[in-house]
Amino acid sequence: MSNELHTNRRNLLRGAGVGATALALAACSRTDSGEDGSLLEKAQDGGKIRVAYANEAPYAFTDGNTVSGQSVDTQLYLFDKLGIKADQIEWKRTEWDGLITGLGTAHDIVVAGMYVTPERCSAVAFANPDYVMPDALMTLAGNPGGYTTFNSMADTDGVVGVMNGTSEYEIAAKIFPEEQVNVQANLDSLILELKSGRCDAIGLTSANLRLAADADDELEVTDGFWLVDPETGEDIIGAGAAVFQPKDKDFRDAVNEELDKLLADTATWEGLTSEYGFTVEENHPEGLTAEDLCPDTYQ
Repeated sequence: MSNELHTNRRNLLRGAGVGATALALAACSRTDSGEDGSLLEKAQDGGKIRVAYANEAPYAFTDGNTVSGQSVDTQLYLFDKLGIKADQIEWKRTEWDGLITGLGTAHDIVVAGMYVTPERCSAVAFANPDYVMPDALMTLAGNPGGYTTFNSMADTDGVVGVMNGTSEYEIAAKIFPEEQVNVQANLDSLILELKSGRCDAIGLTSANLRLAADADDELEVTDGFWLVDPETGEDIIGAGAAVFQPKDKDFRDAVNEELDKLLADTATWEGLTSEYGFTVEENHPEGLTAEDLCPDTYQ
């Protein structure tokens, strides 16, 4: 990570984003089901947990018949510390924009490397971040448009490709003209749009983009950067975490206790995440909490 990215990690986004009202309404519609025992208690008694993921490498993705990834391996480690085994998990592959809206109905927890943002915090209970990740832009090889960052690209006539429901989508809706935003459901679709000339660059986390570019000589990826909130001018720190229903905050808090221990043991943390390209220098959250990222909406 560059010195500038490292220094600016604590310049946290405080403004509300697109979709806050809809997310809050969705959360309000899901209350305690009235069943005996909390989700944590049931899980520690050997019950099944429905966990949603979005099939997005390197965070949570299907590898053959197995769900793998940085977020998956980290959470399975934490669950095991709580006495919850991998064979208790029922993995639910879900489109990104259904991860939060399906929480409490289609699934119980989200493990997808989802960024902690103030608007999402108003709807759900985030665990503390288990990684941080700068954004990047993917372009055709040679970067013919000369793009360097997401926000500076908005000052050009370039069309940016973004994935529906992501932080990049929310920022693009604020700073790009509508006709310069190409929205797709997943990275594979965005790459097809890029190669066809229907967008000029793709904005997403650097890890996703580097994995794809490493496998395709037609693509390249810029250096990492933080998104910038156009309303405050502050950096938006990309920090991912597991997501719980507000009524399951006891489960979230138990996970946080084990996560604190894991993050203090950087060798073990890197052992879990390094095969997915994560390093202590660039991706360790350094004690960053969900409440830091959501000072007004944390629950």
